[in-house]
Amino acid sequence: MTEPLANVDDLAPDEFLGQLSALRNERDRYDQGIREYLAYAREFTRPRPYTLAVLAEAAGMSISGVRTAYTYADLDTVARALGRAPRSAQ
Repeated sequence: MTEPLANVDDLAPDEFLGQLSALRNERDRYDQGIREYLAYAREFTRPRPYTLAVLAEAAGMSISGVRTAYTYADLDTVARALGRAPRSAQ
């Protein structure tokens, strides 16, 4: 757990950097989850995918950002979790 901002003055440099690193790791986990949700919404929903516009609004991204946000590795992660291939592979 990271220290409240009001307490950062009391942290030693190594503790401060450790907290910053922990926050980055947490952000990376959230970013990965967003990519997986976007992959699901675009490639696995039936009968048709969520629109880029609605996903962009929900994710706080641009339409082009949603279009390019996820990778084949993200698709594979979702496919394994669901036990089925993406629509594009069927």
